[in-house]
Amino acid sequence: MKHLVQSFQEHLGERGCHFYDESDCTFLPWDKVIGFISAFEEGVDDGFSERLADTLSNYNPDTEFLAVQQVGATVSVELYCEVPL
Repeated sequence: MKHLVQSFQEHLGERGCHFYDESDCTFLPWDKVIGFISAFEEGVDDGFSERLADTLSNYNPDTEFLAVQQVGATVSVELYCEVPL
């Protein structure tokens, strides 16, 4: 999880998404994520693309962090919030 937290710290205030698994994390800015979503075949209604685009459009990049985690064949859209100490 350290690699995800480090990515959050490096990209604070940037709108985009942190794509991560158990060992690696890659941050993609807004335009790259939209390109990634658009690359999916038209007519495929898996709900993933819509959830990701909706969350990407509506979170606060100054206090929240959008991430997509892949574990095997399972992919989840996650939204983390910075909590002041």
